[in-house]
Amino acid sequence: MAFSKIKISRVDVVPSGVPGLDSLMEGGFIRGNIVTVCGDTGVGKTTLATQFLYHGAKEHGEPGLYISFDEHKRSYYRNMIRYGWDFDKLEKEKKFIFIEYPVHEVEQFLAQEGVIRDLIDTVGVERLVIDSATSLELVHETELQRRQGVLKLIGKLRNWGCTTLLVSEGAAEVGSVTRDRFGAEVLSDGLIQLYYLREKGVRTRALEIVKMRGVVHECRLVPMNLTATGIALDLKKHV
Repeated sequence: MAFSKIKISRVDVVPSGVPGLDSLMEGGFIRGNIVTVCGDTGVGKTTLATQFLYHGAKEHGEPGLYISFDEHKRSYYRNMIRYGWDFDKLEKEKKFIFIEYPVHEVEQFLAQEGVIRDLIDTVGVERLVIDSATSLELVHETELQRRQGVLKLIGKLRNWGCTTLLVSEGAAEVGSVTRDRFGAEVLSDGLIQLYYLREKGVRTRALEIVKMRGVVHECRLVPMNLTATGIALDLKKHV
């Protein structure tokens, strides 16, 4: 039986803003999908997610919302300006919102679904990043509670209707898949795994699309470079 390749309309596709990434997955993310971005500390998860938000607001007129459990707004803005990403300006233009929940206020976030939903509707937020979902573990005592927690979180995100990147901590060896304690990678529509490889005393970064529902994606490890203007993939090289 022959299967025809279904083309996704431009309206349904959300460009990632990361050079090289969209060509690996038929032009971008499916609008409204939830994609988990996993990787070890320092590999570039926050930078990739931030790049997605910045280019959405700057190049496509899609307001973004960043919900942080790990980083303060001031340091976040300072760190990202080195790439030329002026979030202070975007905020003043009402194209970007930064919400900070310290670890001890995670429960407050879980209880404020209505408030955040109203904010999303008022501003017209289309792109959302939660960094990092791993912090939500602190409010749960058992494995069952953690699994129930991620189910509720995914449910909230689907109700909000944004194209979402869910940042998650967790290192993985090439050939295996990170499985965090929530199971977010299973419930998400997509999983992008970032690697910090070490060979002959030198560390290199790489990216792999493990799954991406709704699109045909390439299944290979691609070198990932951290440049002066953000993350870029080197599609000509192999890991």
